[in-house]
Amino acid sequence: MDERSFQRLLRRTVALPVALLVLLAGVLVVEILSLTSALHRVDGTLEVISNARSLLRYMVDMESSIRGYYLTGKPEYLKPYVADKSGVSRELAILRLLTANDPVQKHRIEELSELDRRWIAFADRSLAESPQDRAVEFEQGEQLMDGIHSLHTQILDTEYAIGTASERRATLLNRVVLATAVGLSLLIAVLLFSFTRRELRTLSSTYEQHLQAEEERSRQLAESRERFQITLNSLGDAVIATDAEGNVRYINPVAQELTGWTDHTEARGRPLREVAHFIDERTAATLIDPIEMVRREQKVVRLSEPIRLVSRSGQEYPIEMTESPIVDDTGQLSGVVVVLRDVSQRRQTEQILQASDRLTQAGRLAATIAHEIRNPLDTVSNLLYLLRQKSYSDPDTRQYLDLAAEELARITQITGQLLTFHREAQAPVQVDLCKVLESVLTLYSPQIQLGGVQIIRRFETHRAVRGFPGELRQVFANLVSNAIHSISGGGQLLLHVYESSLQSDQSRRGVRVTVLDNGTGIAPDVRGNLFAPFYTTKGEAGTGLGLWVTRGIIEKHEGTIHFISTVRPGRSGTAFSVFLPFQQLHGKLDPPRAPQA
Repeated sequence: MDERSFQRLLRRTVALPVALLVLLAGVLVVEILSLTSALHRVDGTLEVISNARSLLRYMVDMESSIRGYYLTGKPEYLKPYVADKSGVSRELAILRLLTANDPVQKHRIEELSELDRRWIAFADRSLAESPQDRAVEFEQGEQLMDGIHSLHTQILDTEYAIGTASERRATLLNRVVLATAVGLSLLIAVLLFSFTRRELRTLSSTYEQHLQAEEERSRQLAESRERFQITLNSLGDAVIATDAEGNVRYINPVAQELTGWTDHTEARGRPLREVAHFIDERTAATLIDPIEMVRREQKVVRLSEPIRLVSRSGQEYPIEMTESPIVDDTGQLSGVVVVLRDVSQRRQTEQILQASDRLTQAGRLAATIAHEIRNPLDTVSNLLYLLRQKSYSDPDTRQYLDLAAEELARITQITGQLLTFHREAQAPVQVDLCKVLESVLTLYSPQIQLGGVQIIRRFETHRAVRGFPGELRQVFANLVSNAIHSISGGGQLLLHVYESSLQSDQSRRGVRVTVLDNGTGIAPDVRGNLFAPFYTTKGEAGTGLGLWVTRGIIEKHEGTIHFISTVRPGRSGTAFSVFLPFQQLHGKLDPPRAPQA
């Protein structure tokens, strides 16, 4: 049903009941007015009767007061007589007003007023006379009082008759009003049931359908709004929405974290330039308001040049920013959506990749150099062998040749280790950690001899673990290098290899390697950042990637690494404990399998 049909049905359904209700109301108003008039007449009659009785009571009290004075001669008996004179005048005035619309009663009130006046005049005159004269006029006073009583009786009888008639009329009108209300109500009910039943059913059905449609639209709108809210809150990018004036209307949790506004209600309603402060990363100059940029361009604006977002705490984040206009149906700008992306992690990743690439290139270069050196080394070895086959008269010459052969053999071993570092297995193999440590010690033997470091080996097991040899050499090379660097003026380096269990799960067995030195130790303020990327205490000589890469390799092998250190004078030193399990549970070392065709 369209809107016009619905309106016609609504008017047709409402018009008849309204007309009948108006008719019922008109009839009831007329009858209620008549009933009210009758009730007012009854109230007026009762008031006349009450005042007539009060007037008669005043006259009787005055007569009794005169009689008491006559009998006793005491003046105090005249007090009621004097006090009731004003009451008589007041009641007569009220009765004149109450009977103004009834000529008969009005005439009787005037006669009663004249009799009361004459009796009062008689009483005043008798009080001034002697007792002998009073006896003569006593009969005249009795006649006046009898006339007063007679008029009072006539007035009361008339009012009683009027009151009874008014009360009967009021009762009749009350019954008529009730009967009319009941009758018209039944008539309206019959008419409504007869004529509007179908319209009411149609109207009810249409209204119910309309309510269901509105409820469905409201539910869909609420679900859409909830999905939209959840989607925005779940985004990894920061989202800030503003109105046309640039005041913030929405800010998602990521944007709250970047800007430092932990309470979104506090940020809502503020200008965007107060919530988010953008500066040029190169010049530290404040950038133009993003809202002004969108108003000027009237399109999506993307800023990829170096930009920093300054939070409320003063922390700066490198970001990429996208600004999109919100346009209403009339094409007017109603708001702006600003999307901010923190690129700190991406920049760190790029730096790590660049550093890793440089390390890879350095490894390849070292392997290439080692490979090229081995050819002339083989030639020199052959020449030394030929020279050693001859006999020499000078014993020192023989000794020098043996010493040169030993040094040449050591150089050959070092170049072989360089080639081993570069070559990496394509799949995990069984690795003897003792052999790995021996190869690392061979690689760093010049530094060990130069620093006068004493190496203590405690290899209690040669049981192999599953892993990549090259990566494990890199792990222990980093630990041994750091230990040698911390030892100054001679010292000891202990390498302890033994079977152990994982501390958090005693059922997982493996090999534990402890690298212990008595060097300078690690300062307490450094220990918290020891495994952070690009954090180094070696200045320009360090990259800050050694221990970070070391922990990544160990976690890849599903192992653990811990350290303890002390800088106490005379007892300083550091111990790194590396645990590598015999079996991996999560398959991080296994290459991903290609899906079957």
